[in-house]
Amino acid sequence: MKNKKIKLALLWSKYSGGVTSVNDLVLGLDKKRFNVIFIYLSGYGVEKNLIEEAGYKVCYLSRAKQIRYFNLPILLKLIKIVKEHKIDILHCHGHKCTVYGAIAAVMAKTPTVLAHVHGLRRSRTIRRKMLNYLLFKRINRILPVCESVRDDVLNNNWRLSPSKVTTLDNSVDFKRFSTIEIDKNTAKQKLGFKADEYVVGTVARLGPFKGQDYLINAFYKFRKKFDNSHLIFAGEGPVRENLENLADEFGIADRVHFLGMRGDIEYVFRALDCFVLPSTDSEGLPRALLEAMAAGVPCVGTRVGGTPDVLGKRYGFVVEPKDANALAEAITTIAKYSEEQRKKLIADSIERVRQKYSHEVAFENLKNIYLEMFDVIEQKNAKV
Repeated sequence: MKNKKIKLALLWSKYSGGVTSVNDLVLGLDKKRFNVIFIYLSGYGVEKNLIEEAGYKVCYLSRAKQIRYFNLPILLKLIKIVKEHKIDILHCHGHKCTVYGAIAAVMAKTPTVLAHVHGLRRSRTIRRKMLNYLLFKRINRILPVCESVRDDVLNNNWRLSPSKVTTLDNSVDFKRFSTIEIDKNTAKQKLGFKADEYVVGTVARLGPFKGQDYLINAFYKFRKKFDNSHLIFAGEGPVRENLENLADEFGIADRVHFLGMRGDIEYVFRALDCFVLPSTDSEGLPRALLEAMAAGVPCVGTRVGGTPDVLGKRYGFVVEPKDANALAEAITTIAKYSEEQRKKLIADSIERVRQKYSHEVAFENLKNIYLEMFDVIEQKNAKV
């Protein structure tokens, strides 16, 4: 029974592109031991799924743009797919998928359900706590993306045993970001900057809880001392126009650059002299922060979610959220670093990601969780 194939299904709300920590890991599983399928509550807007092109079975349960209310047809389709593929482990991502997955698992007699928690404050209401109290009875293991999220899950869910909650840190493709073939000056030139210009940047969705307005304010203060500097935003989102207007109000619109979505994000990191993650609320463990560290960029973050777990006191600067003055001071401190100080910070940060947050490390952790869960299934079957 040791070599019996494990039938694994990953359940997501939607397909969000080729790069996610967990999908990257799962695609590396031995196909002789694991039979993996990917299920999405909705396939709205998907023209090309890289996972499907890689030869994996992909199922879409609807074409709905948004799924705001419980949808019985979606549940019935999920039950059918899980039954037909005789799934051993159903790995659910996010609360919505966990609801559908837990119910489907009961109906399809799926032995194991995993619930992946990607951010903070997912149990902030009494209604959610009550629902989780019922759901978690059917969940075999809860996987928060960092220790801060684990603490949040345990502190905000009634009578939840710590033994049921196992941290699975987010991870990144370490080699991709640590072995960029072009140098910093070339990367700056590709983005239209001069080699001697100081470039501050961030990579994230432009959203209301990302704190990018505080970063613009902080850059305005920083630029008073470092006139030969620029700020770049890589990403898109609903607050872009507001941010553009704010930069104009501060009189720095010519120094604030919006790059939009980028497929060459590693080259953007290479051009940066300082990376800033100014989040104000509801972060998990941001991959962009890990990518910046792996790329050798000194980092500043806020005390939100897993950012303090990653940076600590040695690998970057952590300031309180919504504090433009503190952000500006931290950026200024990095800009004033000697070459020796900068090299040490970069070397320590790169090693930090390699040892704790690389795909190689996370892959072994996730694989062991799957194998542990499957061993439990086999032991139960042996007793029947």
